[in-house]
Amino acid sequence: MEQPKRKNDSCLFSVIMMGVIIFVISISNNKTESGTSSYVKPHVTRTGKFVKGHVRKSVSTSPNAVKRQNYSKGYYQRHKSRYTKSKKE
Repeated sequence: MEQPKRKNDSCLFSVIMMGVIIFVISISNNKTESGTSSYVKPHVTRTGKFVKGHVRKSVSTSPNAVKRQNYSKGYYQRHKSRYTKSKKE
């Protein structure tokens, strides 16, 4: 006589397969999010300098990036009058 299959074996197999599927999906999502970069169109700055079009990295690789970003935000908040566009008459 043949032994009936245990229910625990099939349940364990399905749990392991679900874990593998979730792991593969999470790895694929992380790779797509970190690889996004943006294209900056050619433009003319406020001082009249021409900037060629280029690809901007999505994440800075510098260890001081967060410190510089925070300083920059505070600087522009403290000196609002320096960066308002003057109306030419």
